[in-house]
Amino acid sequence: MPFLMATLAWVTMGLAVQLAIRAPLPGGAVVAVSRTLLAEIWRRGVLPVCGAILFLGLALLPWILEDSSEESSQLQTLLDYGQVWISSVLLLLSMWITSGSLSDEIVTGRMRVLVVHRYGKSALLPGKWLGSLWAILALLVPATAMLWILCGQVVESSTDLFGEPAVALVSPEIMEVTREDVEIYLALQMLEDPAGWGVLERDKAIRIARSRLDRWSRSLVQGVPMDYHFHYPAGLSEGAVLEFRPSLGRLHRSERARIRLHLAGKSRDVVLRNSVRSQIEMPDEFVGMTDVVVTMEFLGAVSEGIRIPSLNWSGLDALQLRVREDSLLSSLIRSQLLLWIRCGFVAALGLLVSTFLGLPVATLLMLCFFIAAAGGGFAGAFDDSHGGSHHDPRDQEPSRVLIDLLASGGEWVVSFLGDWSRHVTGSRVAAGENVKVSELYSGFTTIGLIWVGVALLLGSWLNSRKEHGLGVDR
Repeated sequence: MPFLMATLAWVTMGLAVQLAIRAPLPGGAVVAVSRTLLAEIWRRGVLPVCGAILFLGLALLPWILEDSSEESSQLQTLLDYGQVWISSVLLLLSMWITSGSLSDEIVTGRMRVLVVHRYGKSALLPGKWLGSLWAILALLVPATAMLWILCGQVVESSTDLFGEPAVALVSPEIMEVTREDVEIYLALQMLEDPAGWGVLERDKAIRIARSRLDRWSRSLVQGVPMDYHFHYPAGLSEGAVLEFRPSLGRLHRSERARIRLHLAGKSRDVVLRNSVRSQIEMPDEFVGMTDVVVTMEFLGAVSEGIRIPSLNWSGLDALQLRVREDSLLSSLIRSQLLLWIRCGFVAALGLLVSTFLGLPVATLLMLCFFIAAAGGGFAGAFDDSHGGSHHDPRDQEPSRVLIDLLASGGEWVVSFLGDWSRHVTGSRVAAGENVKVSELYSGFTTIGLIWVGVALLLGSWLNSRKEHGLGVDR
């Protein structure tokens, strides 16, 4: 059955590409360039081979499932691995189509024939970009449909899958650490340990103080009740749950602890384990409420003789409400549309770098972009904000200064590409989280309009400044 679906998906992709090549559509030179690109990558076998690889990879996904695992776990595994496979193939294909096509025309000398005798320089890059967008869409739609059908084979029936809800994650309003709090903490530490804190630079001392205060603001001290306020404007629906993942510290990793929850006038004791997620259903009294207050009290370790002074909420997902919102199918569709937008930017960036670089170097630069967007590089490699308080004279060595500068540059690149990582939503969909319409609008505006527009305009300008000779003239 999966291989039959892969065959049908490949045929659907082929029909969509042939329709775009042969259908009489208005648009002038831009549409003509896009059709030429589609015909070229189809004739050379790029689309047929990549489509076969994509759909056969999806057909093999059911083999990685364990028969003994739960239905929800199998569904999450299929969605997670399936979206990773689709995004990997399509992003690499977007880079390969545009970079390879433009570089080949420049090297062989066909560029002059195209821009002088047929289309003109202004229509070349937009046309190739539109052609690559259609090629990616022709693969993305049947691949997503095939993934959804495979997920339908995991659950009991297709009706249950279409009614599978997605959830919105609501974090509590944690106390913010102000500048005054940091100054007071620094003054107290200077009185207690002037030798240690006195040798620190001002900015470094502020970073350490703020980090400690942020950690303490997310702590629950034993015997001290604390109220956590959750705000959800749409109002809580039925089936909402409170999810928490506590951190008991390095010395108590294998211990169990107890907390007491006060919900709707009732108390309930819950046993927790370190870094293990637990869920508590919210009472029906909270249905429809926009502001929810949960009171927690840390009761200490379960075992006698073990003293755990506090537990910490480490990470943004350590304490949150999971509220049903929209459906899993709509969340998957919005996630795939964001993938299509990112593929469009990769195609535009590939066209830009191919105007002044050859195919091997352009491919290497694009791979470096993927690494930087994923948070790689030197960023944070030499971050010693939590290190010792004594000055290291080796910090002033030229090699260390150069590496620190590279680290700062890599950190700036990663922060600049934060919008890219925020719109990678495949893992969130696999976990059942809802991808909002506002995120789709944000990705379309930031990546689809601004980033793509800048890349195409800059690439068109660079291409117009170059003199393209024929192959015998090079």
